[in-house]
Amino acid sequence: MQEGQRRFAEKTRQDLEAGSNATIVAFGDSITAGFAVRRGFPSFWRERLEQKFPEAKVEMINSGISGDTSQDGLARLDWAVLSYEPDLVTINFGINDAVLDLSLDEFKANLTKMIRRIRSEPGSEILLLSSQPLETPPYDRIVQDYYRAIEDVAREMEVGFVDVYGAWMERVRAGTPLGSLIISGLDHPNEAGYRIIAEELMKLF
Repeated sequence: MQEGQRRFAEKTRQDLEAGSNATIVAFGDSITAGFAVRRGFPSFWRERLEQKFPEAKVEMINSGISGDTSQDGLARLDWAVLSYEPDLVTINFGINDAVLDLSLDEFKANLTKMIRRIRSEPGSEILLLSSQPLETPPYDRIVQDYYRAIEDVAREMEVGFVDVYGAWMERVRAGTPLGSLIISGLDHPNEAGYRIIAEELMKLF
């Protein structure tokens, strides 16, 4: 799956390989912001990119805000993303939309509007990300519908999709306890969990 997704980050990857500078905006909710940890996935990802492309300068802007829905994200898109004229944008919403009962149709429409606006202005490459499994079973079932919606939008709009949920579940099925990747009682990744997200992103590079 990730092999086919590589084309969606091709220009940024080529720039980094050539030793050029690249600006990446990680846009989303608390999963992007790195709630209750010292380092979230944007920090680990930048470190991995710098190791792989030592000649290039990677500017990683974390535009995650805890509690944001896709509606909140759309409202701050101009200053939180477009103003940086990034080469690449990751978009990661869904859990708060699910918890606050924003409809799937509205959620998909918001993601689609974000993609259209990013395409029309800086023309950045775009990767949509799902998020991790949740330890609370009823919520985990609900968020999976939103994760599927993210994948649907990525396919319809021809942008990249990084299956964070699938990557975590692969490890859980291989014997890693889900609780060892999550901050107890908070349903948010710990640093080990965030490293998995960074690893998935690195598969495109």
